[in-house]
Amino acid sequence: MIRKTLFLGVLALVALAVGAPALFGLYMAREFDHAVARFERPGLTHVIASRFNRGWFKSDAMIRIGLDDALCPQRPCASVTLDSVIYHGPIAFGAPVDPDAGLQPGLGVAVTRLDVATLWPRLVFEPSLAPLSVVTRVGLDGRAQSRLHASGASMDISRQRRLAHVDMDAVTARASMPLKGGAIDAAISAPQFRLIGENGGQLTWRKLSASTGGSVPAADPDSADARAGAAGGAGGQQLRVESLALADGLGTSALFQGIVGQWQPLPADASRLSARFSARASRAVINNNDTGPFMIDGEVRQLDTDAWQALAHALGAPGAPGDAGATDLRRRFYAELLPPLLAGAPVIDIQRLRLTTPSGDISAHLRVAAPDKARPARLLADAISQLDLDFAAQLPATLARDIAVQVMLANGRSPYDIEESDIDKALAELVDQGLIESAPAADAYRLSLVIKRGRLRLNGRNQIGWQTMVDQFENARERL
Repeated sequence: MIRKTLFLGVLALVALAVGAPALFGLYMAREFDHAVARFERPGLTHVIASRFNRGWFKSDAMIRIGLDDALCPQRPCASVTLDSVIYHGPIAFGAPVDPDAGLQPGLGVAVTRLDVATLWPRLVFEPSLAPLSVVTRVGLDGRAQSRLHASGASMDISRQRRLAHVDMDAVTARASMPLKGGAIDAAISAPQFRLIGENGGQLTWRKLSASTGGSVPAADPDSADARAGAAGGAGGQQLRVESLALADGLGTSALFQGIVGQWQPLPADASRLSARFSARASRAVINNNDTGPFMIDGEVRQLDTDAWQALAHALGAPGAPGDAGATDLRRRFYAELLPPLLAGAPVIDIQRLRLTTPSGDISAHLRVAAPDKARPARLLADAISQLDLDFAAQLPATLARDIAVQVMLANGRSPYDIEESDIDKALAELVDQGLIESAPAADAYRLSLVIKRGRLRLNGRNQIGWQTMVDQFENARERL
Protein backbone atom coordinates (compact mmCIF):
# COMPACT_ATOMS: atom_id res chain seq x y z
CA MET A 1 0.00 0.00 0.00
CA ILE A 2 2.82 2.37 0.90
CA ARG A 3 4.68 1.54 -2.30
CA LYS A 4 1.56 2.18 -4.34
CA THR A 5 1.03 5.55 -2.64
CA LEU A 6 4.62 6.57 -3.24
CA PHE A 7 4.35 5.47 -6.86
CA LEU A 8 1.19 7.52 -7.38
CA GLY A 9 2.82 10.51 -5.69
CA VAL A 10 5.87 10.33 -7.93
CA LEU A 11 3.63 9.88 -10.97
CA ALA A 12 1.64 12.99 -10.00
CA LEU A 13 4.84 15.02 -9.62
CA VAL A 14 6.07 13.86 -13.03
CA ALA A 15 2.71 14.74 -14.60
CA LEU A 16 2.87 18.16 -12.97
CA ALA A 17 6.44 18.76 -14.11
CA VAL A 18 5.59 17.74 -17.67
CA GLY A 19 2.05 19.07 -18.02
CA ALA A 20 2.23 22.37 -16.13
CA PRO A 21 4.76 23.97 -18.52
CA ALA A 22 2.33 23.45 -21.41
CA LEU A 23 -0.46 25.12 -19.44
CA PHE A 24 1.83 28.04 -18.59
CA GLY A 25 2.75 28.41 -22.26
CA LEU A 26 -0.94 28.48 -23.19
CA TYR A 27 -1.55 31.16 -20.55
CA MET A 28 1.36 33.28 -21.83
CA ALA A 29 0.09 33.00 -25.43
CA ARG A 30 -3.31 34.32 -24.34
CA GLU A 31 -1.79 37.17 -22.32
CA PHE A 32 0.72 38.22 -24.98
CA ASP A 33 -1.72 40.47 -26.85
CA HIS A 34 -2.54 42.29 -23.60
CA ALA A 35 1.19 42.81 -22.98
CA VAL A 36 1.65 44.19 -26.50
CA ALA A 37 -1.27 46.58 -26.05
CA ARG A 38 0.45 48.19 -23.05
CA PHE A 39 3.16 49.51 -25.37
CA GLU A 40 0.63 51.32 -27.56
CA ARG A 41 0.75 54.87 -26.19
CA PRO A 42 -0.80 57.37 -28.63
CA GLY A 43 1.48 60.32 -29.14
CA LEU A 44 4.40 58.48 -27.55
CA THR A 45 5.07 54.92 -28.75
CA HIS A 46 3.56 52.29 -31.01
CA VAL A 47 4.24 48.61 -31.70
CA ILE A 48 5.96 48.07 -35.07
CA ALA A 49 5.93 44.27 -35.01
CA SER A 50 5.27 41.41 -32.60
CA ARG A 51 5.13 37.60 -32.59
CA PHE A 52 4.76 34.74 -30.10
CA ASN A 53 5.82 31.16 -30.83
CA ARG A 54 4.49 28.80 -28.15
CA GLY A 55 6.34 25.63 -27.25
CA TRP A 56 5.93 22.95 -24.60
CA PHE A 57 8.79 23.81 -22.25
CA LYS A 58 9.70 27.23 -23.63
CA SER A 59 8.35 29.91 -25.96
CA ASP A 60 9.83 32.71 -28.06
CA ALA A 61 8.45 36.24 -28.18
CA MET A 62 9.43 39.43 -30.00
CA ILE A 63 8.16 43.00 -29.67
CA ARG A 64 9.55 45.93 -31.61
CA ILE A 65 8.54 49.35 -30.26
CA GLY A 66 9.04 52.67 -32.03
CA LEU A 67 8.41 56.33 -31.36
CA ASP A 68 5.14 57.85 -32.48
CA ASP A 69 5.35 59.66 -35.83
CA ALA A 70 4.72 62.99 -34.08
CA LEU A 71 8.00 62.54 -32.16
CA CYS A 72 9.99 61.52 -35.23
CA PRO A 73 10.35 64.43 -37.67
CA GLN A 74 13.32 62.79 -39.38
CA ARG A 75 13.69 59.16 -40.50
CA PRO A 76 14.83 56.64 -39.42
CA CYS A 77 13.00 56.76 -36.10
CA ALA A 78 14.25 55.47 -32.78
CA SER A 79 13.06 51.98 -31.87
CA VAL A 80 13.95 49.10 -29.60
CA THR A 81 13.50 45.37 -30.11
CA LEU A 82 12.83 42.96 -27.25
CA ASP A 83 13.61 39.32 -28.07
CA SER A 84 12.60 36.98 -25.25
CA VAL A 85 12.98 33.29 -24.52
CA ILE A 86 10.41 32.24 -21.92
CA TYR A 87 11.14 29.05 -19.96
CA HIS A 88 7.94 27.54 -18.57
CA GLY A 89 7.57 26.57 -14.90
CA PRO A 90 7.01 25.29 -12.31
CA ILE A 91 10.51 23.95 -13.02
CA ALA A 92 12.04 26.11 -15.76
CA PHE A 93 14.27 23.56 -17.50
CA GLY A 94 17.20 25.22 -19.30
CA ALA A 95 16.72 28.64 -17.70
CA PRO A 96 19.76 30.40 -16.17
CA VAL A 97 20.14 29.81 -12.45
CA ASP A 98 19.62 32.73 -10.06
CA PRO A 99 23.11 33.44 -8.60
CA ASP A 100 21.53 34.59 -5.32
CA ALA A 101 18.90 31.88 -4.77
CA GLY A 102 19.93 29.01 -7.03
CA LEU A 103 17.22 26.94 -8.72
CA GLN A 104 13.78 27.78 -7.34
CA PRO A 105 10.32 26.68 -8.52
CA GLY A 106 8.32 29.41 -10.22
CA LEU A 107 5.82 30.17 -12.95
CA GLY A 108 8.61 30.85 -15.42
CA VAL A 109 11.83 32.60 -16.36
CA ALA A 110 12.21 35.04 -19.27
CA VAL A 111 15.56 36.02 -20.78
CA THR A 112 15.11 39.22 -22.82
CA ARG A 113 17.66 40.65 -25.22
CA LEU A 114 17.35 44.39 -25.92
CA ASP A 115 19.05 45.84 -28.97
CA VAL A 116 19.48 49.42 -27.72
CA ALA A 117 21.64 50.64 -30.63
CA THR A 118 18.46 51.28 -32.64
CA LEU A 119 17.48 53.94 -30.09
CA TRP A 120 20.04 56.14 -31.88
CA PRO A 121 19.62 55.03 -35.52
CA ARG A 122 21.68 57.88 -37.00
CA LEU A 123 24.69 57.35 -34.75
CA VAL A 124 27.58 54.93 -35.19
CA PHE A 125 29.16 53.30 -32.12
CA GLU A 126 32.72 51.96 -32.30
CA PRO A 127 32.95 49.32 -31.00
CA SER A 128 29.30 48.51 -31.59
CA LEU A 129 26.88 48.91 -28.71
CA ALA A 130 26.30 45.51 -27.10
CA PRO A 131 22.68 44.38 -26.52
CA LEU A 132 21.42 44.35 -22.96
CA SER A 133 20.20 41.20 -21.26
CA VAL A 134 17.39 41.19 -18.69
CA VAL A 135 16.48 38.06 -16.72
CA THR A 136 12.95 38.06 -15.26
CA ARG A 137 11.76 35.40 -12.81
CA VAL A 138 8.09 35.00 -11.99
CA GLY A 139 7.58 33.37 -8.60
CA LEU A 140 4.67 31.21 -7.51
CA ASP A 141 3.34 34.32 -5.75
CA GLY A 142 2.80 35.99 -9.15
CA ARG A 143 5.51 38.63 -8.65
CA ALA A 144 8.08 39.26 -11.38
CA GLN A 145 11.69 39.96 -10.37
CA SER A 146 13.92 41.39 -13.10
CA ARG A 147 17.67 41.83 -13.09
CA LEU A 148 19.87 43.71 -15.59
CA HIS A 149 23.63 43.90 -15.86
CA ALA A 150 25.36 46.00 -18.54
CA SER A 151 29.10 45.63 -18.77
CA GLY A 152 31.39 48.64 -18.73
CA ALA A 153 32.33 50.09 -22.08
CA SER A 154 34.61 52.56 -23.84
CA MET A 155 33.46 53.71 -27.27
CA ASP A 156 33.47 56.47 -29.87
CA ILE A 157 30.22 57.99 -31.15
CA SER A 158 30.12 59.27 -34.72
CA ARG A 159 27.73 60.63 -37.32
CA GLN A 160 29.62 61.37 -40.52
CA ARG A 161 32.36 62.56 -38.18
CA ARG A 162 33.47 61.75 -34.64
CA LEU A 163 31.18 63.43 -32.09
CA ALA A 164 32.21 62.16 -28.67
CA HIS A 165 33.89 59.48 -26.60
CA VAL A 166 32.16 57.61 -23.76
CA ASP A 167 33.65 55.71 -20.83
CA MET A 168 31.31 53.99 -18.39
CA ASP A 169 31.43 51.40 -15.62
CA ALA A 170 29.06 48.45 -15.42
CA VAL A 171 25.41 49.33 -14.76
CA THR A 172 23.24 47.08 -12.60
CA ALA A 173 19.51 47.27 -11.96
CA ARG A 174 16.72 45.33 -10.26
CA ALA A 175 12.94 45.63 -10.54
CA SER A 176 9.99 43.89 -8.94
CA MET A 177 6.29 44.12 -9.77
CA PRO A 178 3.09 42.02 -9.58
CA LEU A 179 2.10 40.29 -12.81
CA LYS A 180 -1.46 41.60 -12.52
CA GLY A 181 -0.20 45.18 -12.42
CA GLY A 182 0.70 47.52 -9.61
CA ALA A 183 3.54 49.60 -8.27
CA ILE A 184 7.05 48.85 -9.52
CA ASP A 185 9.89 48.64 -7.00
CA ALA A 186 13.20 49.27 -8.74
CA ALA A 187 16.80 50.29 -8.12
CA ILE A 188 19.64 51.16 -10.48
CA SER A 189 23.33 51.89 -9.98
CA ALA A 190 25.62 53.59 -12.50
CA PRO A 191 28.93 54.08 -10.63
CA GLN A 192 30.75 56.18 -13.21
CA PHE A 193 29.99 57.74 -16.58
CA ARG A 194 32.00 60.17 -18.69
CA LEU A 195 31.08 61.70 -22.07
CA ILE A 196 33.67 63.96 -23.73
CA GLY A 197 32.49 65.84 -26.81
CA GLU A 198 34.75 66.45 -29.76
CA ASN A 199 34.21 70.20 -29.27
CA GLY A 200 35.13 70.11 -25.60
CA GLY A 201 31.74 69.62 -23.94
CA GLN A 202 31.65 67.13 -21.06
CA LEU A 203 29.16 65.27 -18.90
CA THR A 204 30.50 63.25 -15.97
CA TRP A 205 28.97 61.67 -12.92
CA ARG A 206 30.18 59.45 -10.09
CA LYS A 207 28.18 57.02 -7.96
CA LEU A 208 24.71 57.62 -9.33
CA SER A 209 21.97 55.49 -7.78
CA ALA A 210 18.20 55.74 -7.94
CA SER A 211 15.26 53.75 -6.64
CA THR A 212 11.50 53.78 -6.64
CA GLY A 213 9.27 52.00 -4.18
CA GLY A 214 12.05 51.34 -1.67
CA SER A 215 12.84 53.28 1.47
CA VAL A 216 16.45 54.32 0.77
CA PRO A 217 18.40 54.09 -2.51
CA ALA A 218 21.34 51.73 -2.27
CA ALA A 219 24.66 52.37 -3.95
CA ASP A 220 24.50 48.81 -5.32
CA PRO A 221 21.05 47.46 -6.31
CA ASP A 222 22.45 43.92 -6.03
CA SER A 223 23.14 44.43 -2.33
CA ALA A 224 21.01 43.03 0.46
CA ASP A 225 19.79 46.55 1.34
CA ALA A 226 18.56 47.17 -2.19
CA ARG A 227 16.76 43.82 -2.37
CA ALA A 228 15.12 44.46 0.98
CA GLY A 229 13.99 47.91 -0.13
CA ALA A 230 12.57 46.55 -3.38
CA ALA A 231 10.68 43.86 -1.50
CA GLY A 232 9.20 46.25 1.07
CA GLY A 233 8.33 49.25 -1.05
CA ALA A 234 7.45 52.58 0.50
CA GLY A 235 6.19 54.07 -2.76
CA GLY A 236 8.78 56.86 -2.93
CA GLN A 237 11.53 57.79 -5.35
CA GLN A 238 15.11 58.63 -4.41
CA LEU A 239 18.18 59.81 -6.31
CA ARG A 240 21.77 60.07 -5.10
CA VAL A 241 24.78 61.37 -7.02
CA GLU A 242 28.20 61.82 -5.46
CA SER A 243 29.23 64.35 -8.12
CA LEU A 244 27.87 65.69 -11.41
CA ALA A 245 29.94 67.87 -13.75
CA LEU A 246 28.92 69.62 -16.97
CA ALA A 247 30.80 71.85 -19.43
CA ASP A 248 29.93 73.24 -22.85
CA GLY A 249 33.48 73.61 -24.17
CA LEU A 250 33.12 77.42 -24.32
CA GLY A 251 34.15 78.19 -20.76
CA THR A 252 30.79 77.59 -19.06
CA SER A 253 30.90 74.79 -16.50
CA ALA A 254 29.10 73.50 -13.43
CA LEU A 255 29.96 71.01 -10.70
CA PHE A 256 27.48 69.63 -8.17
CA GLN A 257 28.45 67.38 -5.27
CA GLY A 258 26.48 65.40 -2.71
CA ILE A 259 23.15 65.45 -4.57
CA VAL A 260 20.27 63.74 -2.76
CA GLY A 261 16.64 63.99 -3.89
CA GLN A 262 13.56 62.29 -2.46
CA TRP A 263 9.89 62.19 -3.46
CA GLN A 264 7.35 60.48 -1.19
CA PRO A 265 3.72 60.23 -2.41
CA LEU A 266 1.01 60.94 0.16
CA PRO A 267 -2.66 59.86 0.18
CA ALA A 268 -4.71 61.90 -2.29
CA ASP A 269 -8.02 61.86 -4.15
CA ALA A 270 -8.22 60.29 -7.59
CA SER A 271 -6.43 62.30 -10.34
CA ARG A 272 -4.85 64.51 -7.66
CA LEU A 273 -1.27 64.65 -6.45
CA SER A 274 -0.03 64.82 -2.88
CA ALA A 275 3.63 64.29 -2.05
CA ARG A 276 6.49 65.28 0.20
CA PHE A 277 9.78 66.21 -1.46
CA SER A 278 13.29 67.27 -0.55
CA ALA A 279 16.57 67.97 -2.31
CA ARG A 280 20.12 68.54 -1.10
CA ALA A 281 23.45 69.45 -2.66
CA SER A 282 26.52 69.84 -0.49
CA ARG A 283 28.32 72.01 -3.04
CA ALA A 284 27.79 73.77 -6.35
CA VAL A 285 30.50 75.43 -8.44
CA ILE A 286 29.15 77.35 -11.44
CA ASN A 287 31.72 79.20 -13.56
CA ASN A 288 34.16 79.18 -10.62
CA ASN A 289 31.55 80.63 -8.25
CA ASP A 290 31.52 78.29 -5.25
CA THR A 291 28.22 77.99 -3.36
CA GLY A 292 26.50 75.48 -1.13
CA PRO A 293 25.17 73.69 0.64
CA PHE A 294 21.69 73.92 -0.89
CA MET A 295 18.53 72.42 0.57
CA ILE A 296 14.79 72.52 -0.06
CA ASP A 297 11.95 70.75 1.75
CA GLY A 298 8.28 70.92 0.94
CA GLU A 299 4.92 69.31 0.29
CA VAL A 300 2.17 69.53 -2.28
CA ARG A 301 -1.37 68.39 -1.50
CA GLN A 302 -4.42 67.73 -3.65
CA LEU A 303 -3.03 69.22 -6.87
CA ASP A 304 -5.12 68.47 -9.95
CA THR A 305 -2.47 67.07 -12.31
CA ASP A 306 -4.76 67.21 -15.37
CA ALA A 307 -5.45 70.91 -14.76
CA TRP A 308 -1.73 71.67 -14.41
CA GLN A 309 -0.97 69.80 -17.64
CA ALA A 310 -3.74 71.72 -19.43
CA LEU A 311 -2.31 75.01 -18.14
CA ALA A 312 1.22 74.09 -19.24
CA HIS A 313 -0.08 73.10 -22.67
CA ALA A 314 -2.01 76.36 -23.02
CA LEU A 315 0.98 78.49 -22.04
CA GLY A 316 3.32 76.57 -24.36
CA ALA A 317 1.01 76.34 -27.37
CA PRO A 318 1.57 78.92 -30.14
CA GLY A 319 -1.30 81.42 -30.22
CA ALA A 320 -2.39 84.45 -32.14
CA PRO A 321 0.11 87.30 -31.94
CA GLY A 322 -0.53 90.57 -30.14
CA ASP A 323 -3.15 91.54 -27.60
CA ALA A 324 -5.87 89.35 -29.15
CA GLY A 325 -3.95 86.19 -28.38
CA ALA A 326 -3.24 87.35 -24.83
CA THR A 327 -6.92 88.20 -24.33
CA ASP A 328 -8.01 84.79 -25.55
CA LEU A 329 -5.57 83.07 -23.22
CA ARG A 330 -6.73 85.16 -20.24
CA ARG A 331 -10.37 84.39 -21.02
CA ARG A 332 -9.65 80.67 -21.24
CA PHE A 333 -7.48 80.81 -18.11
CA TYR A 334 -10.22 82.30 -15.92
CA ALA A 335 -13.12 80.34 -17.47
CA GLU A 336 -11.58 76.91 -18.01
CA LEU A 337 -8.16 76.46 -16.39
CA LEU A 338 -8.35 78.34 -13.10
CA PRO A 339 -11.45 76.67 -11.52
CA PRO A 340 -10.02 73.11 -11.55
CA LEU A 341 -6.65 74.43 -10.36
CA LEU A 342 -8.28 75.91 -7.25
CA ALA A 343 -10.81 73.10 -6.72
CA GLY A 344 -10.17 70.66 -3.88
CA ALA A 345 -8.28 73.17 -1.71
CA PRO A 346 -4.76 72.41 -3.04
CA VAL A 347 -1.71 73.42 -1.01
CA ILE A 348 1.88 74.17 -2.04
CA ASP A 349 4.16 74.37 0.98
CA ILE A 350 7.90 74.99 0.56
CA GLN A 351 8.86 74.82 4.20
CA ARG A 352 12.52 75.56 3.75
CA LEU A 353 14.76 76.82 0.96
CA ARG A 354 18.34 77.68 1.83
CA LEU A 355 21.47 78.35 -0.21
CA THR A 356 24.84 79.32 1.26
CA THR A 357 26.84 81.75 -0.90
CA PRO A 358 30.17 83.55 -0.32
CA SER A 359 28.10 86.69 0.35
CA GLY A 360 25.83 85.03 2.92
CA ASP A 361 22.78 82.77 3.10
CA ILE A 362 19.73 83.01 0.84
CA SER A 363 16.67 81.67 2.63
CA ALA A 364 12.96 81.57 1.89
CA HIS A 365 9.70 79.80 2.61
CA LEU A 366 6.37 79.78 0.76
CA ARG A 367 2.92 78.41 1.54
CA VAL A 368 -0.04 78.82 -0.82
CA ALA A 369 -3.43 77.34 0.08
CA ALA A 370 -6.63 77.60 -1.95
CA PRO A 371 -10.07 77.84 -0.30
CA ASP A 372 -12.50 74.92 -0.16
CA LYS A 373 -14.82 76.76 -2.52
CA ALA A 374 -13.33 79.33 -4.87
CA ARG A 375 -15.37 82.21 -6.28
CA PRO A 376 -15.33 82.94 -10.03
CA ALA A 377 -12.48 85.28 -10.97
CA ARG A 378 -12.18 87.77 -13.82
CA LEU A 379 -8.77 89.18 -12.91
CA LEU A 380 -5.60 87.73 -11.44
CA ALA A 381 -6.11 89.90 -8.38
CA ASP A 382 -9.52 88.24 -7.83
CA ALA A 383 -7.87 84.82 -7.77
CA ILE A 384 -4.93 85.84 -5.59
CA SER A 385 -7.17 87.55 -3.02
CA GLN A 386 -8.89 84.21 -2.35
CA LEU A 387 -5.65 82.44 -1.50
CA ASP A 388 -3.93 82.14 1.85
CA LEU A 389 -0.30 83.00 1.13
CA ASP A 390 2.74 83.25 3.39
CA PHE A 391 6.02 84.14 1.70
CA ALA A 392 9.27 85.36 3.25
CA ALA A 393 12.77 85.66 1.82
CA GLN A 394 16.13 86.99 2.95
CA LEU A 395 18.90 87.99 0.55
CA PRO A 396 22.49 89.00 1.40
CA ALA A 397 23.12 92.71 0.92
CA THR A 398 25.81 92.04 -1.72
CA LEU A 399 23.36 90.08 -3.89
CA ALA A 400 20.64 92.69 -3.37
CA ARG A 401 23.04 95.32 -4.68
CA ASP A 402 23.87 93.13 -7.69
CA ILE A 403 20.16 92.77 -8.48
CA ALA A 404 19.69 96.55 -8.24
CA VAL A 405 22.51 97.01 -10.76
CA GLN A 406 20.96 94.49 -13.15
CA VAL A 407 17.62 96.32 -12.98
CA MET A 408 19.38 99.62 -13.72
CA LEU A 409 21.12 98.10 -16.72
CA ALA A 410 17.83 96.63 -17.96
CA ASN A 411 16.34 100.12 -17.77
CA GLY A 412 19.02 101.41 -20.13
CA ARG A 413 21.51 102.83 -17.63
CA SER A 414 25.15 102.70 -18.70
CA PRO A 415 27.37 100.58 -16.43
CA TYR A 416 29.87 103.48 -16.40
CA ASP A 417 27.25 105.83 -14.94
CA ILE A 418 26.26 103.64 -11.97
CA GLU A 419 28.00 104.69 -8.76
CA GLU A 420 27.96 103.01 -5.37
CA SER A 421 25.93 105.95 -4.07
CA ASP A 422 23.28 105.28 -6.74
CA ILE A 423 22.90 101.72 -5.47
CA ASP A 424 22.71 102.89 -1.84
CA LYS A 425 20.06 105.45 -2.75
CA ALA A 426 17.96 102.92 -4.69
CA LEU A 427 17.93 100.38 -1.84
CA ALA A 428 17.23 103.09 0.74
CA GLU A 429 14.24 104.26 -1.30
CA LEU A 430 12.83 100.72 -1.42
CA VAL A 431 13.22 100.45 2.36
CA ASP A 432 11.57 103.86 2.94
CA GLN A 433 8.59 102.81 0.81
CA GLY A 434 8.22 99.59 2.82
CA LEU A 435 8.82 97.39 -0.24
CA ILE A 436 11.79 95.66 1.44
CA GLU A 437 13.24 95.59 4.95
CA SER A 438 16.85 96.11 5.99
CA ALA A 439 18.47 93.60 8.36
CA PRO A 440 21.78 95.23 9.33
CA ALA A 441 22.71 92.52 11.86
CA ALA A 442 22.62 89.90 9.09
CA ASP A 443 23.92 92.31 6.41
CA ALA A 444 20.85 91.37 4.38
CA TYR A 445 17.48 92.55 3.07
CA ARG A 446 14.14 90.84 3.71
CA LEU A 447 10.74 90.70 2.08
CA SER A 448 7.57 89.30 3.65
CA LEU A 449 4.18 88.96 1.94
CA VAL A 450 1.09 87.57 3.70
CA ILE A 451 -2.45 87.19 2.34
CA LYS A 452 -5.02 86.01 4.89
CA ARG A 453 -8.80 86.11 4.35
CA GLY A 454 -8.33 88.63 1.55
CA ARG A 455 -6.16 90.98 3.63
CA LEU A 456 -2.76 91.82 2.21
CA ARG A 457 0.30 92.65 4.33
CA LEU A 458 3.72 93.54 2.91
CA ASN A 459 6.58 93.57 5.42
CA GLY A 460 4.10 93.90 8.27
CA ARG A 461 2.17 96.79 6.71
CA ASN A 462 -1.43 96.55 5.50
CA GLN A 463 -1.85 97.17 1.77
CA ILE A 464 -4.86 98.68 0.01
CA GLY A 465 -4.89 96.00 -2.69
CA TRP A 466 -2.86 93.68 -4.85
CA GLN A 467 -2.74 95.98 -7.86
CA THR A 468 -1.64 98.94 -5.73
CA MET A 469 1.29 96.94 -4.38
CA VAL A 470 2.25 95.77 -7.89
CA ASP A 471 2.16 99.38 -9.10
CA GLN A 472 4.48 100.41 -6.25
CA PHE A 473 7.06 97.82 -7.28
CA GLU A 474 6.71 98.76 -10.94
CA ASN A 475 7.20 102.46 -10.20
CA ALA A 476 10.25 101.68 -8.08
CA ARG A 477 11.71 99.58 -10.87
CA GLU A 478 11.26 102.38 -13.40
CA ARG A 479 13.00 104.87 -11.10
CA LEU A 480 16.13 102.73 -10.66
